[in-house]
Amino acid sequence: MFDRVRRVIAVLIAVGLAAGVYLAWPRDGDDSDDGVTLSSTTTTAVTVSTTTTTLAGTTTTTGATSHVVTTVEEAEEILRELWFGWFEGIYNQDEERIREVVVLEEMVAQARESFDVEFNRAPVPNDISFSEIELLRSDKDCMAVWRVLTLSGFRDGSSSGVEILRWTDRGWQSLVTWRFRSDLWEADCDASLSS
Repeated sequence: MFDRVRRVIAVLIAVGLAAGVYLAWPRDGDDSDDGVTLSSTTTTAVTVSTTTTTLAGTTTTTGATSHVVTTVEEAEEILRELWFGWFEGIYNQDEERIREVVVLEEMVAQARESFDVEFNRAPVPNDISFSEIELLRSDKDCMAVWRVLTLSGFRDGSSSGVEILRWTDRGWQSLVTWRFRSDLWEADCDASLSS
């Protein structure tokens, strides 16, 4: 019961913060900010297909090989794939693409609200870069990654935060993004994902 209440609260926070991010996102002709703060405490749930994925020279599958991420390069590629899927889905107004990278239907609704956001052009994976990556936790069930995310080309801006990814039968899925390292992200790694 407690886990379910916590998840509902997390989703409500995510939707509220996503709306704030959307409203703060620079629009064409808005010269007030050269960058974009993607979140202050944004909850974003995303997922990647569990089919074989080649990441930083390592093949990760749901089969016999381990899915535990051991290098920042692997974590960076997983994060880039998730964020690219999110922005590609928004750019193309493609709910199915969004569903490929999010866990919760509430996040599909959040993306749908962003369908009218102006992009300079279609996003490509190289438009999404990361710096200051640090694996805070990485085991078979959970990965916590501190990162600075920078967007260029299709949108310009950056944000920092702790991304929490959970391993499910669909592969690594982004569960939540916390703004500060000292936030209470550890509980997200320990919470049950069952519905």
